Amino acid sequence: MLKHCKKESGSATIELLGVLPFIFMFFLILWQAVASGYAVMSSQSAVNEAAKVYSVTEEIDEAEAIAREVVGDSSALSVQNFSIAPDGSGYFEASISVDHGLIFVPSQWRNEASVTLDHSVTSRVIP
Repeated sequence: MLKHCKKESGSATIELLGVLPFIFMFFLILWQAVASGYAVMSSQSAVNEAAKVYSVTEEIDEAEAIAREVVGDSSALSVQNFSIAPDGSGYFEASISVDHGLIFVPSQWRNEASVTLDHSVTSRVIP
């Protein structure tokens, strides 16, 4: 019996099975970090592009359409609020709020498990 217990064949497989959930969780968290970085960059790009459009056209609806186009249609990223507040002296502030859902959460619960990203930019209208 003692000889049988000292054999180590198959122990690598058991160790791999023990570590596999941690490896899976690591890559899941890594994927969420990449998706969150993309969400931050997309939402900041959206408000920047909207500010560019508004500075030339002074059309809020056109600027909002560009912002929504840049964010795109995704279950993990959606525009909640967009606004432009002109101050009367040629300057304005464009703001956007984007909900970023967690990637590994099922889509029916993604609204409850989301993070709101708020970005704003101040610029001026080109005369």
